[in-house]
Amino acid sequence: MAVAKAKPGVPGARDYIGNADGPARAPRAGMDEWIRQAIYHSGGALWNNGSYGVRDMKGKPGSMSVHATGRAVDLSYRGSAQRPKANRKNALTFIDVVVANANELGVQMIIDYFPKEFGRAWRCDRQAWSKYLKPTVSGAPGGDWFHVEIDPIKADSVIAVKAAFLKVFGEIPPKP
Repeated sequence: MAVAKAKPGVPGARDYIGNADGPARAPRAGMDEWIRQAIYHSGGALWNNGSYGVRDMKGKPGSMSVHATGRAVDLSYRGSAQRPKANRKNALTFIDVVVANANELGVQMIIDYFPKEFGRAWRCDRQAWSKYLKPTVSGAPGGDWFHVEIDPIKADSVIAVKAAFLKVFGEIPPKP
């Protein structure tokens, strides 16, 4: 995938790199910390439904998933007896804060699979949500998760991730 250049005149816009950095050899420490922070700061609204894995995008054979770079996670809000606070309303409250602070948190992209008719995505190169107008992502509409991609700097730095979440949320979760 080619890098999508930041849209001129859009405040805070950054280049979207997609999978341009290629596959990672293993999970990345900063991404693992980003996931831990997200789960904690969502108040139980979200849980890790899948992160690192070298594979193609679902429904797009031959196109490497950003999960393969070690910079993506699927955060689900599917509730259960073990996850009583997991629901879309609570998850959206967290996602709204993440989008408002996307540059600080290193967010490159968020895909929301739920909305009809084809889902929507927020990207750093436009600093805005865009509704998909045709089938674009597998799992939409009605998917119960958000796909989140972060930049390589955050993906590789536990310290940078902790500092960003501390700045945005005002606290760091206790060690597990």
